[in-house]
This record gives sequence, C-alpha cells and structure tokens, in this order.
Amino acid sequence: MKLLTKISFLILILVSFSSTLQAQVYMGGGRVISVFGPSGLDENRGYGAIIQRQIYLKDKKLSLTPTLQGALLTSRKDVQFGPEFYSSVSFGTHLNFDIIATNKFKLAPFVGPSLVWISGIRGQGGALNSGSIDIYRLGIEGGVSLSYIHSEKFSVKSIPLTFTRATKNFGQGNIFSLLFQII
Repeated sequence: MKLLTKISFLILILVSFSSTLQAQVYMGGGRVISVFGPSGLDENRGYGAIIQRQIYLKDKKLSLTPTLQGALLTSRKDVQFGPEFYSSVSFGTHLNFDIIATNKFKLAPFVGPSLVWISGIRGQGGALNSGSIDIYRLGIEGGVSLSYIHSEKFSVKSIPLTFTRATKNFGQGNIFSLLFQII
C-alpha cells in the first residue's frame, strides 16, 4: 500500500506541474457522512471543505482532478452519554469524463482512488479522554459533477453526491458539495 501511495503521489506531482495542460482550481464544501463499521452504528456526520485542481488533458473531454478534503465529524449519539469527535482528511485523484459539454454547462461522472485518514476521540459516560482513534483507509471514490461556466475566470461546480468505499467497511459520502473556481 505504501508503494502504491508513493507512486500515485509522484504521478500527481508530475502531472500537476506540467505547463502544457490547462488547469482550474476549485474550492468549496458540503455535508459529509462517514460510516466506520459494517453495522452502520458508527455513523458520523459533519461538514467538509474541498479543494480541487481540475486538469484538462489533450482530449478536452477527459480531465484529472486531484482532490483534498478535510471534514469535522461528530456522532449521532447524545453528547452527554458517549460523545465522539473526529476529523477526516482524504486525498483522491478522479478521472472525469464530460458526457455533456456545452459552452455553459458540463456534466461529468468521475471515479478514482482515495486515501482517507481519520483521527478523533471517543468518550464514554461524558468523559472525552476514554479512547482515541487513528485509522487510514484506501478506497475508491466516485460521483458526478455539474459545472456552470460563466466565463474563463469564474465557474461553479455542484457535486450532488460523492461516495467513497474503502477497506475495512469504511464508507464516506458527500451530499451536495458546492465549489467555486478560484483560479
């Protein structure tokens, strides 16, 4: 897994700094739901921030999108009896294909590998120091995005649903993320 991660990062760095490709940077956020186990009892909800660099390849229908996301999550349990607070950081690379591309709109499904790091604290009986969690998961992420292009300098990307399925029964979904072009 470490070798695969190192190779992926090397490829991303080389592609990201290539001067022959056209790229756009997006920033935004949305609602995040994470499930840590098979039963669904370890469901945590929160909000996340996303930054993406969309790199269009020579065939303007394909693009590569390195994505960094950070999220703050809490459990659905009552805070007095078993509070849980987590932070999640994920790094993924999506391959996008524009199935609909006009001058103003683009509809693109995407899929790619994702590496997720979750850390946090679990409490029991109202005490937050009773346990901590620090896990890494490797998975695959997929979804669909709809972009509105106002001009070359401004566009908005809506991602109604993104789902990450990872090792050891980890799942994470983003519900209605909204991103704005910053470069």
